[in-house]
Amino acid sequence: MADRDYKSAFIDFLPSMAKRLGTSGLLEELCRGFYHLVDNERELITLESLKPNAKKLGICDIGEEQVEAMLRMGDLNGDGALDHTEFCILMLLLSSKTIKLFPRVPVPEPSSSRVFLFSDDHRRLFFGREGTCSDIRSPLLLRRPTVGYSSLEKVSVSKMDSSHICSIILKFGGYWSEVQGQARMKYVGGSQKSLKLRRDEITMLLLKERVETLCHWLRGQPFDLHYHVNGTSPKNYLLISSDSDVVEMLESSYERNKIEVVVAMKYNEEDMSQSQDIHTEMHQFSSEIRDNNDIVVNDLCDEFFISQTNEANTLFVGSRFEDSQSFKQAVRSNAILQNYAIKIKASDKSRIIISCAYRGCPWRVRASLCHDGHSFEVRKLETTHLCPGVNRAGNKQATTTWVAHEIKDIVKKNPEITPKEISNNLETSYGLSLPYMKLWRSRELARDIMFGSVDDNYMWVPMLRSELINRNPGSHITYMCDSKTNAFLRFFVSFKVCIDGFITGCRYLIGVDACHLKSKYLGVLLSANCLDANNGLYTIAFAVAESESKKSWEWFLRNLSESFGCEIDQLAFISDMEKGLIEAMKLIFPNAEHRVCIRHLWKNIKKLFRCEDGNKLQNLLWTAANTYELHDLYKKVEEIFKISPQLYSYLNALTCKWSKATFSKHIKNHYNTNNMSESFNAWVEEARNKPVVDLVDMIRAKLMEQRSHRKIQSSSWRGQMVPLAEEYIRDITTRKDQFLIRQSTLSKAEVEGLHERHEVDIEKKVCSCGFWQLSGLPCIHSAAFIGTIQHTLWHTYIDDHYYVYRYKMAYDGAIATLPGKEQWAAVSDGELVTTPASLRPRGRPKKRRIKNFLEIGNKRKLGHKCSRCNLWGHHRSTCKNPLNVGGDEIGSDELLPSTSNAQPR
Repeated sequence: MADRDYKSAFIDFLPSMAKRLGTSGLLEELCRGFYHLVDNERELITLESLKPNAKKLGICDIGEEQVEAMLRMGDLNGDGALDHTEFCILMLLLSSKTIKLFPRVPVPEPSSSRVFLFSDDHRRLFFGREGTCSDIRSPLLLRRPTVGYSSLEKVSVSKMDSSHICSIILKFGGYWSEVQGQARMKYVGGSQKSLKLRRDEITMLLLKERVETLCHWLRGQPFDLHYHVNGTSPKNYLLISSDSDVVEMLESSYERNKIEVVVAMKYNEEDMSQSQDIHTEMHQFSSEIRDNNDIVVNDLCDEFFISQTNEANTLFVGSRFEDSQSFKQAVRSNAILQNYAIKIKASDKSRIIISCAYRGCPWRVRASLCHDGHSFEVRKLETTHLCPGVNRAGNKQATTTWVAHEIKDIVKKNPEITPKEISNNLETSYGLSLPYMKLWRSRELARDIMFGSVDDNYMWVPMLRSELINRNPGSHITYMCDSKTNAFLRFFVSFKVCIDGFITGCRYLIGVDACHLKSKYLGVLLSANCLDANNGLYTIAFAVAESESKKSWEWFLRNLSESFGCEIDQLAFISDMEKGLIEAMKLIFPNAEHRVCIRHLWKNIKKLFRCEDGNKLQNLLWTAANTYELHDLYKKVEEIFKISPQLYSYLNALTCKWSKATFSKHIKNHYNTNNMSESFNAWVEEARNKPVVDLVDMIRAKLMEQRSHRKIQSSSWRGQMVPLAEEYIRDITTRKDQFLIRQSTLSKAEVEGLHERHEVDIEKKVCSCGFWQLSGLPCIHSAAFIGTIQHTLWHTYIDDHYYVYRYKMAYDGAIATLPGKEQWAAVSDGELVTTPASLRPRGRPKKRRIKNFLEIGNKRKLGHKCSRCNLWGHHRSTCKNPLNVGGDEIGSDELLPSTSNAQPR
């Protein structure tokens, strides 16, 4: 590099360095006046040229002797003047505060000084004790030294003031996350706290004490501290295990007043470990600095290195980024954090140039393509800013894409994070206040980045089916597309282990229901569930469909029938009044019993019929639905006829069963509500926000874990009955009900209570109340009679569907695991599935289900309360009652406004 070019580049660099080190007052003036000082033909700075310009350079108050001493110090070759090399060395020493600028004691002669720098060739430039230079060629400007100035021989060293404060950014409560495609970890989430400590007081013990004070839950728990190695991008962390590591941490950031320290539990130590090569290189680098009192930098480029300007700025000459987008993201993050605007001057395959958007501001950064063909390295950086700040509330730099990349790790951990929570995070990290819809769009884009696009999700449908069938032989898994457009319509899943478990271990009552999906293209989730021997939710099959209709229900039930592979006798279904379900049920399962959920039936009755005596009608209907005896059912229905003949006709016209008295005795399940389906809908609530492939995969994973957990849990059961049956027997045998037992034979007796009398036959497992025959469990009357028998074996009086062996048969076999999408085998003859027709209405999508009138509750709506008399039903302006001076309530219940539309209980 030519001398004049080198001088210019060096002078351009020094103001920012001086500003960072706090010596800008003198140093910047010296840099700007350098060429004014060089007024002779040899282009040297002499004492004669320096003295007249002292006032101009801002050093007029230091005296002639100090100016001369400064000149003598820089004059290393003893010619009485400073060439450009000597001037550079003097500026470095002054800016790094290695030499006291204007000491009171005489400054040592240059002959007793020894300075180590780098040269072009062998990286080091030695100035001997007598002032001779072993290599006079222009030295390259290097990174700021990290350690070693304390051992410069016979140079006046200014030690850091003991009152200097160091700010330690303590990060805790997060976790180590593996970076995809890279052999490193990064710290994600958690909180951070700033600790201000004196540098000369920081020790390993003090750091741990402060950590335990802030994180009280860590007291008594093993944890490690790791500090961020300055100048590394991506960030590298080193372990703090002793006071020597603390000293190394402080020395590596001696020019900075902020250090990032991460708290990690002992069991996470392995997670954050970097490659051994990185650790070895860092330790060798530090040891060479301590031992040789110089810095060895490998692979120096032809450009200049500068250091990081502040803790949040990850940009410095030599920093590398994975690709151009990562570099642009880092620059934008830096600009938002530092509150200035940027514009991209040039961007192509080999270079990116970004400058400050403010006209006249010198800030500028340039990154070039590296030899690997994809990563970019910062080659030039001007850090000085002369521009005013921008409005953080309307910062145009915080685009939707930038926000999405900033929050993608948070969205991956919590996909349902609200825009308000995102706003709080950005407010804390960057001081930004962004519009709600921008945050909402950013969250959707972050979901696409982390989980893939919703539209692209549908092309995985053929591969998903192929993977599930290959890994779960015998399972019935199919999908359906539009014949013309190949648009996705439906997807059915029924695993063979679930079908086999239902046939061999469960009671044959299937609850079918549909719930709405909340992803981009909406749709419904159809499901078929039953109860296992322990009354646990057992999913038989599920499907995604475009909507609820007779066609979709018919398609679902036909696939369910094919999954069974055989004709099942004594099969029953329970559902609500779904659209087209009753007709489809008659078509596909004509011999099956169809029950209707009494809760949904009552909701329909409330909509269709109005009567004055609603409470009595509700009590009659629910009593008739829950009775086990036909004669009681007939009595209640007659009373309903007297109150509402229209309702009586409606109930008689129903083709499905709604009263327990009419249910089949072979099913051994007495439930008349479809709570099992409601439980399934709530269980898969999170999956309902996903597109079809992710939804099916998430439900598959939940079923796989559920089966494994219950199989392990049942392995510890030692009795013959499931825990549900044992708890039921324990409950009915410890009740305080009084019964009079009149025994007829060894197996028959009359059991009389306070209001009723029933006959019991324990040999046939029959009671005239009807509960034993319908549920398969002994009723309280039969339990009173069985309790009189010595050495009672209770398991002989319950149906075998409640035996442990039945439960284990239901969960015999496992659903196969499934790798990530990138490992799925391509289907050679698979068709290209496109997105379904959009059914989403206009406007903001609704996440919360609108509750029906039965779920709202029976809250009485009170009128306005008068603030004058404290009575209800009128305003203060129209009040004609006596003034209530005490302010107490003087009204009664009769004064409350009546509610004609009160809901019956």
